[in-house]
Amino acid sequence: DLFLTITTTTYRPRVNVFSSREFCHTKWAIFQCSRELLFESSYTRSISHNQYLNSETKNLVQPAGYYQGITFCPTSTSTFTGRTDTLEILNNFFFDSEKTQKAFLLFGLGGAGKTQVALEFRKRFRQKFTKIYFITADTEESIQACLFDIAIDNGLMNPQDWRSGIHWLNTHEENWLIIMDNADNPKLPLRRYLPSCEHGNIIITSRNAELQNAVGQSLELWDMSPSEGLQLLVKHAVKGPLNKVQHKHAAQIAKELYYFPLALVQAGAYILKQNCLLTYSSRLKSQRRQLMERKLTQFRDKYQLSVYATWNLSWNMLSEKSQKLLEICSHLHHEKIPRQLFKKA
Repeated sequence: DLFLTITTTTYRPRVNVFSSREFCHTKWAIFQCSRELLFESSYTRSISHNQYLNSETKNLVQPAGYYQGITFCPTSTSTFTGRTDTLEILNNFFFDSEKTQKAFLLFGLGGAGKTQVALEFRKRFRQKFTKIYFITADTEESIQACLFDIAIDNGLMNPQDWRSGIHWLNTHEENWLIIMDNADNPKLPLRRYLPSCEHGNIIITSRNAELQNAVGQSLELWDMSPSEGLQLLVKHAVKGPLNKVQHKHAAQIAKELYYFPLALVQAGAYILKQNCLLTYSSRLKSQRRQLMERKLTQFRDKYQLSVYATWNLSWNMLSEKSQKLLEICSHLHHEKIPRQLFKKA
């Protein structure tokens, strides 16, 4: 780890070695431990690089929504299943012999598993990248906050704004990876925030197919294969092996949900909680029928109807207070909702 050594003295310091990266004045001298400054009548203590940055960034003008570590990249869920062909395509694209910047777009319907595929790729191949950053790309404000964090993370003591993060990515010829997640808004000028250099790696996840023009390669994610869809459902719905009757019912449920990842996960969680594998199919059909009778305009395809039907079954099981809490949370960003908000309410 990088440490900073702070030396205090009541005498004028005598500096034997001094470089442009080191500085001093009458009270403090801050320098890397790999260098050495000699002082008379002084005492020394060490603090970590991050400790020093924490104190310094408090005085900076920070972008809206910024918090330190906002670009930390999570891992994929422990129940990640399948998508072997997609991961192989990503592997071949990013690790070919061509030395240039590589940008890949994963696009498709919400709930198809785009983010999870990107995170699983990061999990399996993280050792091949020098740095990995996760950028929430749903708004310009969130992108700017993330780029500002990249600057802070790499030791830029006084970054002016988000452009300092772009500058670091452009000028450091490393094999970094940035995942720009949920870049769905077609009005968002995403190209403005893409590094303009000949190195580095970018994965974009989006519902917007038009972003194919901004990358080197793209892939649309749809439903899973029948075997993978069944496997995903079972991981969430049942603890332990299935008998023949259970397997038959699980296969039928997966088929009725069109092997769509989000619908399978929601159905599995409901089945596990209610212990209703053998009766879930009839409940699902009843719920679909009720939704169709309401003629809601948002059900433009079978996938959206399946997702909403599985979600609505779970929603109906919640207490009135729980439903109210989720309604309030639906007006907030899905990350970092402060407990204090509800304590003060």
